[in-house]
Amino acid sequence: MYNTTVHPLLRGGIPPYPHAFSSEEMESLAALCDTFIPSSIPPQFVNAQYSANGNGKVGAAIHVRPKPEPNVVEDFYSISGSRDGFLPSHIAGMISRHFPMAAAVFIRCVLLCLSTRLGTLLLCGRDGLSEPFPYILNFAAIPVVKRQKILFNWSLGTGSMFDPLFHLIFKTFKGFCLYAFYSTADEKGWNASWNAIGYSPSNIPITDPDVERRCRPLEGGIIDVHASSTSTIHRFLEEAGFHVSYEKVGVGVGIGIGSSSRKVWKVKCDVVVVGSGAGGGVVAGKLAQAGHKVLVVEKGKYFAGGDLSLIEGPSMEEMYARGGLLATADNKVSILAGATVGGGSAINWCASIRTPAHVRREWARDQKLSLFESEEYERAMDEVCARLGVNSNWEKEGFQNLVLRKGCSALGYEVTNVAMNATAGHFSCGTSCCFGCKMGNKKGTCATWLVDAVAANARILANCEATRVVWTENRGGYYCERPKKAVGVLCRAGGQGEAILVEAHATVVACGALMTPGLLRASGLKNPNIGKNLHLHPVRMAWGYFPPGVEPEGNCYQGGIITGMCKEGAKWDGTGYGTIIQTPALPPGSFAAIMPWVSGADMKQRMMKYPRTAHIFALTRDRGGGSVGRDMDVHYNVTDSGDKENLDDGLVTALRILIAAGATEVGTHHNDGRVLKIEGAAAMNSRDHEIENYLKHVRDNRGWCPLVSAHQMGSCRMGTDPSTSCVDNNGKTWEVEGLFVSDASLFPTALGVNPMITVEAIALCISRRVSQFLQQNKPLCSTS
Repeated sequence: MYNTTVHPLLRGGIPPYPHAFSSEEMESLAALCDTFIPSSIPPQFVNAQYSANGNGKVGAAIHVRPKPEPNVVEDFYSISGSRDGFLPSHIAGMISRHFPMAAAVFIRCVLLCLSTRLGTLLLCGRDGLSEPFPYILNFAAIPVVKRQKILFNWSLGTGSMFDPLFHLIFKTFKGFCLYAFYSTADEKGWNASWNAIGYSPSNIPITDPDVERRCRPLEGGIIDVHASSTSTIHRFLEEAGFHVSYEKVGVGVGIGIGSSSRKVWKVKCDVVVVGSGAGGGVVAGKLAQAGHKVLVVEKGKYFAGGDLSLIEGPSMEEMYARGGLLATADNKVSILAGATVGGGSAINWCASIRTPAHVRREWARDQKLSLFESEEYERAMDEVCARLGVNSNWEKEGFQNLVLRKGCSALGYEVTNVAMNATAGHFSCGTSCCFGCKMGNKKGTCATWLVDAVAANARILANCEATRVVWTENRGGYYCERPKKAVGVLCRAGGQGEAILVEAHATVVACGALMTPGLLRASGLKNPNIGKNLHLHPVRMAWGYFPPGVEPEGNCYQGGIITGMCKEGAKWDGTGYGTIIQTPALPPGSFAAIMPWVSGADMKQRMMKYPRTAHIFALTRDRGGGSVGRDMDVHYNVTDSGDKENLDDGLVTALRILIAAGATEVGTHHNDGRVLKIEGAAAMNSRDHEIENYLKHVRDNRGWCPLVSAHQMGSCRMGTDPSTSCVDNNGKTWEVEGLFVSDASLFPTALGVNPMITVEAIALCISRRVSQFLQQNKPLCSTS
């Protein structure tokens, strides 16, 4: 279903990744897949969702959903999770590839327990018993109806001390099974469920040569080190004017990378930038344009517009941290973070919001960072918005944003237009925008700042992981104020496995709030604030179903992702800590993974309503913080009472908006799966008491409700005192001279809105500090 030019890694039909799960573990995993996704008979109501006539094709925005081809719905309901054995193997491979060892061991222990009678009895209780001999069964031998009851009981809990364990087991396997089932695609780029649920990923063939060139703007300036031999990498860099040598380097403790000598490829430059997202891309572009020799090192792979398939499963696998499966250590918060060239700017939702005035005041006055109330910062935001082509001139809004506007209008809430860094016609890719921009309309760093960098003869090493910053003892000299001095970074190289030592006069770490702390710690930095004060902008979502014939028209996966924002409850005129209301991108796999699961049949019924189910979320500017360690080990809980109250208030506001917009069913993602059925806006007054009781239930519900984070910040925060911050007001680390940080980890507090413009404006200011440092310090700290 896609153009054959797409990158092989982004196509469907990729075999499962290798795993070492035993046959007993796989039997339990297959049984779980069949329990979450059982074969069943479609209920009678399904036919009512379709128009009387339809061609069965999923096309452009439609008001009445066309009827699928004969037997499509029946086939969908008849599919079970382990029908051909692919899904269990795929999930086992995902766990083996992406999960930390401790988490993978826990999962395998659960599966092993379920493969035994005694283990099943311990985990499933009396529901695991049967009347005929042998009375006690293993999980796979229990009838599927009873297995579904067991899983739902795990979700609800019994009030015992073991409930958190059962909740964790349920959430983990539910997320795996449903996400994988609805997101994977075959070798033709298609999923057997998509026709029935009314979904089709954007298929935008590129036939115009001008568009093809626009979609590959970094060609000639970027190389994948794992797909290239070291001689090819050597030639690529030398042709761009970098000095490259292969030599034995004394790597004593004094420069922080070991205690013995080794041979490495050595590359010399003025500045090495680790990371290519909103922070790193800006710094690289501005410093290269200023005449400095810049090398960008990026852990993620590079996918140009023409490489993209826009298919959820493989795109998440290759372009997101941990394949889109990243979560906090207790699995209470799902975390979305970019892991490709361009970082978050390649896969974000285009929302381009300037740093709010109240946040700038707080950072300038409370945090004593005068930059944020300066003319320099204002001009930096202007320059960023101009380079990104930020505008509010969209030609057409999508279904979910129309729902938001309709509901807010009925309630008297104001909706603010959200500008985007994309062209006015940026509508057709819809939710697929979070898998990159095939047409080059979205102005992430791959289409802006990195293009500037390459044009100024900078080069990018993709699929190249920086393992530590290299430093030496600082023996003094003008502008050398720290006890250590950065001299570059050590990287894992490609084809032949040698290391690359990039020697630079200045080093900029821009790996994002989840990975920058780990790199600094691995490099020997000891500041106790590194990795602390992590803010996640926790999100809770509400959903509403709009059957065919109910305005507004369209489908949930079409149109710009965020074009409107409601600030009811944002408290910008008060404390500044509240919630904003926006709309998300939820392709089918993500939708299924986060929706409540009550039974297999109920979930399939929910998925049949997918195209006309609108989601609205409440994003909280969190006061409370968490921490992140090495290997993105995230610990975060909503413990601040104000944050809890804001999340509850925001969720109730989102439900009110959906009801006012005319939804006939509304709900949340709470584990009990409770739904309020209503006739829409016309019935609000007559059923006001029922609605208020439901909203009270939601507010008082102490069951678990999954949280989501798409913004991570604050883990290496900027400040004026090393006892409370990681870097100074120039972005330079307190411990190492010439080592700068330039990403969202610098934020002194949570921001409260989508962070891209703020990250890039700060990065632009930091690029000037780095340039000043180079002008004053290069002769004294030279590595040549």
